[in-house]
Amino acid sequence: MTLEFSVERESSSAGPSFEAEMAAQADQVYLRPDVKIEPLVCGWYAWIHLVSPAQHALNVLNRHIPLLQSFIKNPSVHVVSAADPALFGGPFVDLAADKVSQVQELLAETEVRCAKLLTWARDFRQFDRELQESAKGYSLSDFYARLPQSMLGLAEVLYDLNNHPKVRLHEELMYDADLAAGTQQIMLSRIPEQDRPFFMSTPRLKSDDNLMFDIDFSDRRLDLISSMRTHSRSRRFIARELGVRPEQEAVFEKFWTSTPARRDAPEYHGNGVRVRYFGHACVLLQTAEVSILIDPMLAWDNDKGDGRYTFCDLPDWLDYVVLSHNHQDHCAPEMLIPLRHRVGEIIVPGNNRGCLADPSMKLALRKLGYEKISVLDAFESIRVQDGQIVSLPFPGEHVDLDIYSRHGIHVELKGRRFTFLVDSDGCDRHLFRRIAARVGKKADALFIGMECHGAPLTWLYGPLLTKPITRGNDDSRRLSGLNCERARHAVDEFEPQRVFVYAMGQEPWLKYIMGLAYKPDSIQLREAAALLDYCRSIGIPAEKPYIHGEMEFDSSAAAAAA
Repeated sequence: MTLEFSVERESSSAGPSFEAEMAAQADQVYLRPDVKIEPLVCGWYAWIHLVSPAQHALNVLNRHIPLLQSFIKNPSVHVVSAADPALFGGPFVDLAADKVSQVQELLAETEVRCAKLLTWARDFRQFDRELQESAKGYSLSDFYARLPQSMLGLAEVLYDLNNHPKVRLHEELMYDADLAAGTQQIMLSRIPEQDRPFFMSTPRLKSDDNLMFDIDFSDRRLDLISSMRTHSRSRRFIARELGVRPEQEAVFEKFWTSTPARRDAPEYHGNGVRVRYFGHACVLLQTAEVSILIDPMLAWDNDKGDGRYTFCDLPDWLDYVVLSHNHQDHCAPEMLIPLRHRVGEIIVPGNNRGCLADPSMKLALRKLGYEKISVLDAFESIRVQDGQIVSLPFPGEHVDLDIYSRHGIHVELKGRRFTFLVDSDGCDRHLFRRIAARVGKKADALFIGMECHGAPLTWLYGPLLTKPITRGNDDSRRLSGLNCERARHAVDEFEPQRVFVYAMGQEPWLKYIMGLAYKPDSIQLREAAALLDYCRSIGIPAEKPYIHGEMEFDSSAAAAAA
C-alpha cells in the first residue's frame, strides 16, 4: 500500500507536443538520498522536546538563549572547544567566529518569534520556585490566585503523598494555547553526515548550501517531498508548492537527481520472518503479510560502501512503527515526518500525564501529523497478522525521574519471538524474572542496549529544572543502560536462543544526535564485549551488530515440519 499524490499537468485540446512530452519527462526527478530534511524551530534542530510546548518553552529560555548569548560574548571559546573531539556533545556552539552577526540576528528573531514561549517559561519558573519554597503541607487553594496570566487554565498544583508540591500541566490545553505558532521550519541541505553539528548546542544558520522554509511539521507537502526519495515527480511542481524564489533555484537544483536511489529488496515474500538491522536501535521485522519498524533512526547517505540500509531500503508501506521511549535517538521528528505517509499505525507507551519531565508522545505525534496512534500500558498488546506486539516494563535509564513513557517491546510473528529491552537498566533482576514469566523464556532473539555510562541528568533534562542541582547529584544520575553484570541477569532470566547487543550509538551517521564517540577501551565497549563472551561461554550465540545486519527465521511450523 502506498499513498498517492496528484500533480496538476498542463494540457491542450490538440494533445501535448513531442517537445512538451520530453520536457515533462525531463522534469521528473527524485530527491537525492543524501538530502537532509531537518525540522527546525527558530533555527534549532527539532527533537521531541521542541515539539511539546512546555518543554519547548523551557529549552528556549534555559538552553538556546544562553548558548547564543555566550557565543556572541566570547566566540573564540566556542570555536576552540567545538574543535576538540573530546568535547563533542558539550554546550559549545560549533560555528565559526565570523558568524557572530548571524547569531545576533537569530537571537533577536528568537526573542520575537518565541515571545509567548519565553513569557510562559519565565512565569512557570518563577511560580514553581515560589511553590517549592512556600507550600508546607497546607491547602494549595490560595496558589491559584498567584498563577500568572500565561498559566491560567493550564496548570494544577498538587502534593504527592509526602507533601512535596508540584505543578501538573494540562498538556492538551498547552497545545491549544499555540505558544509556538510560527516557529516551525524545515531546512534542506546535503551536508555530509560527519559534518552535522550536535543537535542541542548548535543552531542551523542560512547559508549558500541550504534552503529554509517556514512550514508546519504537519504540512502534507512534506509527505510529497519525502515520497520523492523513491518515486519521481515534477521538480517544477515541488518548487511551486514550496514557494522557491528565483534566487534560490540554483541551490534547489542540487537536491534532485534523475536516478533512483539504491533499494535492496525492501519487500519480503518468504514464509518466515526477516529481521533487518538498520543501525543503533532501528530494527525492521517483516513477514510476507506485515512489517514492523522499531525506533527509526536511519542513515540518509547511501554511497559509503559499508552496506548500510537507508530510508530507501524500507518497504513502501510499514504496517506498524513502534517507539520505545521519548529520547532523541529513538523518537526523532527528522525520521518520523518523512515516514508519515507510509505508516499504518504508530505505537507508543503512555506517559505520566501532566509531568513536565514526561511529555506525551501521543500528543507530540499528533503535532507531527500522525493520526492513528495506539498507546500501550505494560503488558498490553496489539494483535497483528500471525502474531502480536506486547509492551514491556522498561526499568531505569531515565535518571530517576518519574517518567512513564518508556517500554520494552516483545514481538511474536509466525511462532517466532523477539524481545527488545532497549536501554533498560536492570537494577532489580527480579523484574526481568517477572517479565520473562509473563512473556515466556527462550525467545528466538534478545536485543539488549548496553550504553552503561550515559550522560548526566542535566545534559538532556537540565532546561526543565527550576532549581539548580549539585554537581555530585547530577553526576550520579545518568542516562545509563545495562552493564555486563546486569545484562547477564537478563540473559539468565530470559534464556534466549540468540543475543544481540545493540543501541550503542556507534554508527557514523549518529554522531550529531548522540554526541559521543567511543574509544577502543571505553567502558561501554568493554562491558559489551564481556557480555558477548559470557553468552558464548554458556552456548548462546551472541554478537554486536554494526552498520547493518540481516537474518531470516523460518516460521516455527515450517521449522518443525523440516
